[in-house]
Amino acid sequence: MDFFSQQDKARRNTGKLVLLFVVAVLGIILLTNLLIGFTFWLIIESDSTRNGVSVITQTDGSTIANLLNWRTFGLISLGVGGAVICAILSKWLQISSGGKAVAESLGGVRINTNTEDPDQRQVLNVVEEMALASGMPVPPVYLLEHELGINAFAAGNSLSDAVIGVTQGCVTHFKRDELQGVIAHEFSHILNGDMKLNIKLIALLHGIVFIGSVGEIMARSGGNRRSDGRVALLGFALMAIGWLGTFFGNLIKAAVSRQREFLADASAVQFTRNPDGIGNALKLIGGYSAGTEIRNSNRSEVSHMFFGQAIQKMRGLHATHPSLVDRILRVDPDWDGNYLYRSVETRGQKQQQDADNRESRKERFGQAVIAGAAVLSGADLTGSELTYLDDVRDQIDTLPASLYELSRDPLGAVSLCFALLLDDDQEVRKAQLLQVGKNGFRGASELIDSAEKDLKSLPSELRLPLIELLLPALKSISQKQYGVFKHTLMLLIRADRETDLFEWCLFQLVRHFLAGEFEPDRTITPKYKEAKELAEAYRSVLSLLAHQGHTDEREAEKAFNRGANATGLYNIRLMHRDECNLKLFMASFAKMAAAYPMLKRRLFLGLRKCVEQDNQIKVIEREMLTSIAAVMDCPMPVLLDSKS
Repeated sequence: MDFFSQQDKARRNTGKLVLLFVVAVLGIILLTNLLIGFTFWLIIESDSTRNGVSVITQTDGSTIANLLNWRTFGLISLGVGGAVICAILSKWLQISSGGKAVAESLGGVRINTNTEDPDQRQVLNVVEEMALASGMPVPPVYLLEHELGINAFAAGNSLSDAVIGVTQGCVTHFKRDELQGVIAHEFSHILNGDMKLNIKLIALLHGIVFIGSVGEIMARSGGNRRSDGRVALLGFALMAIGWLGTFFGNLIKAAVSRQREFLADASAVQFTRNPDGIGNALKLIGGYSAGTEIRNSNRSEVSHMFFGQAIQKMRGLHATHPSLVDRILRVDPDWDGNYLYRSVETRGQKQQQDADNRESRKERFGQAVIAGAAVLSGADLTGSELTYLDDVRDQIDTLPASLYELSRDPLGAVSLCFALLLDDDQEVRKAQLLQVGKNGFRGASELIDSAEKDLKSLPSELRLPLIELLLPALKSISQKQYGVFKHTLMLLIRADRETDLFEWCLFQLVRHFLAGEFEPDRTITPKYKEAKELAEAYRSVLSLLAHQGHTDEREAEKAFNRGANATGLYNIRLMHRDECNLKLFMASFAKMAAAYPMLKRRLFLGLRKCVEQDNQIKVIEREMLTSIAAVMDCPMPVLLDSKS
């Protein structure tokens, strides 16, 4: 799976979708004109006949011509088109805050990151593993606690505002490997660019359905009063058009969705390296009486986002998902045709055997990283990559239990971020702690004190994984607390009147991944398609990266040239070490973030080649590249060094 090419393909698919939508709207406008014209013609004919004069007998056709002339056609078209656009914008504003809005519209409740419920804890652990494996932030998980059907979904506009949703049936009935298969399926939707496409589908289809909704209102209001029978007649006509629009809109939605489901299933197998995981999940759904049915009244407009068919009666061309049989045979060609039947008690006994203790969690984490890296690289891993990832797993195993537990609690996560920014200079540190005491997070100072010993002994290469682990808990703070938290971070960073690269990396990671939750309007519009447009900006970023990784000027130049050549910018030259500074780096990087997906791929490949030049990845290089990947809204790839 190539993240950037899939993102680019998703953009092209969006263009095709918009074209189909425009055709559908034009058809609706034409039909609306004809039906409105015909309805008014019937009304006038009825009045004229009642007075003894028939409109239809007029030889000059002036009455009909007046009703169906170009001026009338234009006014009706403008009205219908405007109504559809307003409906789309209204829905877009409703869901533009990201996956959170979609999950809550379905009755979803965010699972607390420090929950003690074993089933919910297992879901959070699996999502955490998959996120870290795929090089993306750990998304919040929402539980549809009143849905007994076995289903799940991913929703959002970007990696930073993505959420995972699971039904109570999914949480209750799946074993761990089956849950991994389903969650991997949803993560592949995120990485394939399907998530944003699905959000756009919701808004566009709402515009098509809106005409029918208006007609239904008119029909009901007109039917209540005898004198308004004409309004009811027009309402029924609009309802018919709305039904037709809904019919073809659902065809478009279903066609797009089915195309992506097979890819997501295949990616899940590649992700987990276990076809039995998703295969058994599908077989269990086939043997479960409630299937994948969703009962929420908003299910129709989001049915294409689910793991399984959310509306069971939608079949054939209107089915948003391929049949269970077809999906199972794709991942298990030797399937005997028998579904799985399992009671909750049986699953519970199995979960007891597969206790989710800390040691087994770390082991599964390493396995997930290996699989996720393969997915992102688009190929099987080499032996050196496997060795490297084993090393990563060993490093994660050394994370102190106290810090891991703090990372799951919102106040603990806030405190850890503050603690990581404390200066070694005692005077500066004292001023920083004074700011923490004023910030309104009661108890943060005490938690910082309790974590200080473990943080001091924490290897520098574990700072980044710790930050990534605490992001979901940070998304649980309030909007007001986020403002205070962000302001306090800036005060702590500026306390010594200078900003180092680690401080920049921490702030960028936290701000970017929390922006999807608290600053939904903060988006970057793509502007640059050609590498030459960003040559100077890329030169600045690549130069600083090369110098951070090498003290020797010749080695830095080798790394720079390798990165520049990989990007296709053969004429740029390494800046002198004294010319590189954080201010220039930040300005240049902000410009690079506005590149189109396929250009981002080239730019990021060059940065990766630069840090891998000497087969020795420094901690600051990894932190810089991870922060760059975050702000460019793309997953972080595996980096290989000589220790691998």
